[in-house]
Amino acid sequence: MRKRSVVTGNTDLPKTLLQRDDATPSMFINDISKLFYTEVRRESERVGISHGYRKMLMKLSCDDGITQLELVKHTHLTPPTVSVALSKMEAEGLVSRTADDKDLRQVRVHITEKGLEKAEFIRRKCEETEKIMLEGFSREDKEELVSLLRRVLSNLVEKEEERA
Repeated sequence: MRKRSVVTGNTDLPKTLLQRDDATPSMFINDISKLFYTEVRRESERVGISHGYRKMLMKLSCDDGITQLELVKHTHLTPPTVSVALSKMEAEGLVSRTADDKDLRQVRVHITEKGLEKAEFIRRKCEETEKIMLEGFSREDKEELVSLLRRVLSNLVEKEEERA
């Protein structure tokens, strides 16, 4: 029976993947993604930023004033989850909501200065974690890795578009 490498807080599990001769690229991508997510989540939650907040704050820091519906689409969270989270975030002073000037049925969401500070914290944690991930990589190594991962993503996007 094969051992599976699953990240559940036990840092020994991904190490087993490093020792496997039959490890595939998708296995590495999966474990890297989980470890990255776990590190950013842990640090964010330590300062009171939940998973749903993280996604919304990061999106709003780039696209301030998008509609609540657009936020649902971009974060892949359900409409009720976004609505409840936004109410809490509004109460905490992270966002504000206003009716759209042209379509009063639409609600626009704006990030506040306090929300931007939280988004910047998340961004820094992502950058710090990425720096750890790429320690010892040359500029050329990083460029090659990005090129290869871009091809992987492109292949998956192309397949997804064929299905649509």
